[in-house]
Amino acid sequence: MTTSQTDRVAAARLAWAALKLTRAGRHPVGVDRLAATVGVAPAEARRLVELIGFTLHRDLVSTGPAPRGAHHRLEPAEGTLGAGPDGTVDMFLLAIATGERVHAASVCPVTGTRIRIELVSQAIMLVDPPTAVVAAVDLGFGLDGVDAMACAGQPFFASASAAASWLVAHPGGRIYQVAAYLAQAHRLVAALETRPKYVL
Repeated sequence: MTTSQTDRVAAARLAWAALKLTRAGRHPVGVDRLAATVGVAPAEARRLVELIGFTLHRDLVSTGPAPRGAHHRLEPAEGTLGAGPDGTVDMFLLAIATGERVHAASVCPVTGTRIRIELVSQAIMLVDPPTAVVAAVDLGFGLDGVDAMACAGQPFFASASAAASWLVAHPGGRIYQVAAYLAQAHRLVAALETRPKYVL
């Protein structure tokens, strides 16, 4: 089944709203509330929930477990929220959605260097090593490629030079310093929340 660009954008907006309203999956949200937040009819919200693969039980939507394809080993510190094992994007969006401190640990696939990152919505608290970068699909600041961002499972690398082979294998990809990627995530969120009829 192919999915139209309109459906992908609507699904991305609904997924973002669900992440925020469920507090990163901790509490289900009513489908009517989710629909009202996104500005669609409840029947359309149900269709999009099914398209995304979230769980709909009776009238409650649950974001379910972390996405498939885990690449990062999580070690949540006390008082932090685990980022979900599928990549840096989840970590950055999770911090923005919840306003909580988020922690993830990874190993650079090239150098084997252990990487630790902690952040809150507006600041990076820890990057170890300080040269660590995020490899990501370049989306610009719109929603045209939002599904790629949500599904790619972008890795951390110990440095920009360690990520060089990833860039060759992913035309159009970019390497971001961790703080720069947090700013990129905020721009994506702004695009997700820009709606003529509502603000999340």
